[in-house]
Amino acid sequence: MKKRVLGLTMAMVTAISMTGCGGGGTTATTAAAKDTTAAAAAEGESKTATGSDWGQYDLKLATNLAEDHVACKGYYAFADAVKEATDGHVTVTVYSGEQLGKESDVTSSVSMGAKTCDIVACGPSELAKYDPTFSLFDAPYVFNDGDSMVAFANSDEVQSLYDSLAEKSNLRCLGMYYYGSREVTTNKYAAKTPAELKGCKLRVPDSEMAMAYGAALGATPVVMSLGEVYMGIQQGVVDGQENPLPTINSNAFYEVCDNLLMTDHVIAAVTYTMDENVWKSMPADLQDIVKECVFKSCDSITKDIQAQEAELQDTLKEKGMNIVEVDKDAFKANVQGIYDKYADTWGDWLATAQSFNK
Repeated sequence: MKKRVLGLTMAMVTAISMTGCGGGGTTATTAAAKDTTAAAAAEGESKTATGSDWGQYDLKLATNLAEDHVACKGYYAFADAVKEATDGHVTVTVYSGEQLGKESDVTSSVSMGAKTCDIVACGPSELAKYDPTFSLFDAPYVFNDGDSMVAFANSDEVQSLYDSLAEKSNLRCLGMYYYGSREVTTNKYAAKTPAELKGCKLRVPDSEMAMAYGAALGATPVVMSLGEVYMGIQQGVVDGQENPLPTINSNAFYEVCDNLLMTDHVIAAVTYTMDENVWKSMPADLQDIVKECVFKSCDSITKDIQAQEAELQDTLKEKGMNIVEVDKDAFKANVQGIYDKYADTWGDWLATAQSFNK
């Protein structure tokens, strides 16, 4: 992973007249600091002065994931790491299970600067609503594995895409982690090919790309909030859903779905996305610390999910699921029209992303 982050060692000096507010309207107003050191220049690049007055930032992080999801546990670890690394100047409170609202609603509120949330853990599909280029991260069979996706998503090359998004939408993507390979679960379709999924009402996230790949998988895609899926399958509103194994397990979809189709159709990502105005209100050296914590969290969650995936197929089989090894080439052939449709939208980004495949 290519990252250029400044070191975390920083000396703090006494600050005066510090005020800040967080969560519902996070800003930091900073009075003059005593003995502020001058920025040093090295090789033509100015360095951020140490000893700056950081202020206080009390941030809310929203996720639609259940509290016992491996990634949600990673958010709590991230909150602890940020608090320690910033000596308490940045605190993060995690709200799991859609406590602050559905993912799409929370992302929209952050974009509007509503101050009800500061960081949203959202899929790239939400960011694609503001910049369609982000649909690349949700497209089928773009990346070979999670390591390749994360290497690209947190690289220097992609930062210009994140800057452009922030300018358009007030959404600052700080980093992405591997959410898992998306698989299909159904309660009556033990399909090995797209043709055998015909007629299956398949829940997908609320995005144009998800609707496109749901149809390309051979199913009839139906948009539904994650929190509504279990009951939706139970009541027959939908016949199945598609998600990575950790999400399938933590949401107990094995209780309402008989079949697990190992399609691996999307190498899924989740983003740490922040209110750009809140982000810009932070001093540069504090931004560097928070971003380093994001990168470390993304790396840690990715490894935890990969380790869990290695065991979960057997676990879900033990819980009664029928594991179906599909004709993956048939599914890959069926999604090629998506690449043609999005060629102009993605431009050179597809080739850049795939250059990170191992």
